[in-house]
Order: sequence, then C-alpha cells, then structure tokens
Amino acid sequence: KKKKKNNPAYLRRETLLKPQIVQTLPNVENFLRHCQRKDYKAKAPILKQGDAGNSLYLILDGSVSVQVEDEADPGHMLVVAYLNPGDFIGEMGLFDDEAPTRSAMVVAKTQCEVAEITYERFHQIRGQFPDILYAVSRQLASRLRQTTRKLTDLAFVDVSGRIAHTLLDLCKEP
Repeated sequence: KKKKKNNPAYLRRETLLKPQIVQTLPNVENFLRHCQRKDYKAKAPILKQGDAGNSLYLILDGSVSVQVEDEADPGHMLVVAYLNPGDFIGEMGLFDDEAPTRSAMVVAKTQCEVAEITYERFHQIRGQFPDILYAVSRQLASRLRQTTRKLTDLAFVDVSGRIAHTLLDLCKEP
C-alpha cells in the first residue's frame, strides 16, 4: 500500500474535482467509480470525426475544441464549440439505436483529463445516476439552443452583427 500512496499518478487521481463539476453534477464522485480516467496532451485528438463511437466522456480538467471538417475540402476545419470541465462529449451516441459515428472531432486545447464510460456500461447503471442523465440532457438542450441561435444569425443577421455575437460568445468562455 505504501507504493500506491507514494505514486504520483495515484495521488493525482485522488485530487479534488473542480467545484463547478461537483455543483452541477450531484453524485459525480460515485459515477466516476464506473469510469476510466484518461489524460491528453494539448492539441491531442480525443475523438475523430467519422470514427465509430462507443463511449461518453466527461471533461474533468482542461478545455477542448469541437471541430467539424469540410468534406469538400479535407483539412479545412470549423470550430463549433469550446468545452470545459463539467461538459460531456460523445453524448449524442448515448441516444442512438444503431452504432453511432462521431459527427465531430474533439481536440484538447490544453492538457486535459477526462472520464470515459462506454455507452453499454452507462446504460447498465443509468438508473443509479438520474442526475447525470439529466445533466447530459441539459447540455444537449443548451447546445441545440446555441445552434439554433447561430443558424438564425446566419439567416437574418448581417456580417457585423454575427461578428458581434461571436465576440460576445467568446467573452463568456472561461
């Protein structure tokens, strides 16, 4: 047991979660016992667009960018969102009946720690964690609302207005 307590990796796993995670995700500590924690270096891909998806991720530390690639111009990327501790990624596949395909690429902006749980395992334990399922649903609703606003801006707001909205959105990012 001494080896475990002196192991920096073990100690790091026992560090406190960020307050925003604990406040917005009740019972998260118990949920994390069913997850595998993973670290990613800055600029490392976490999910790749087009790959088969089978896991849900919770960002514990760091930030990521969600990007989509232009199929007509490979390598041309559009940043769709920036996500931070307490945000889920890979959540859409949780609700698919068939094996999902990743709709976007997720890249670590900074050094990141995430908790991963397979969809199969999540469905086995979801009854024990209704607050987690509700949090995933809240985030999906929020992202749909943001997407609708951005689409409305594209259709009805001039370029200077869209730039102003984008700058305001970026100011809200941590």
